[in-house]
Amino acid sequence: QMSKSTGNFLTLTQAVDKFSADGMRLALADAGDTVEDANFVEAMADAGILRLYTWVEWVKEMIANRDSLRSGPANTFNDKVFASEMSAGIMKTDQNYEK
Repeated sequence: QMSKSTGNFLTLTQAVDKFSADGMRLALADAGDTVEDANFVEAMADAGILRLYTWVEWVKEMIANRDSLRSGPANTFNDKVFASEMSAGIMKTDQNYEK
């Protein structure tokens, strides 16, 4: 529970300065899905920033090494399974948006 008297209260500006906007988004997305008060956990914001940093570094590595990645037709079994799963996900998303 956040409260000014206990010293664990952050304004939005302070929180964004401390964790970044993306770190806050991740922590708030994980804060709770029920009707009860959200539980903001600073460790989740820190972990979110670390995951974002790791992902950005991986993307940079993939871009730098894109010439070494596989190319050509996508016709292996794994390619077909991936395409099928993506297609199913797109259809499910479309159905949910229609609802």
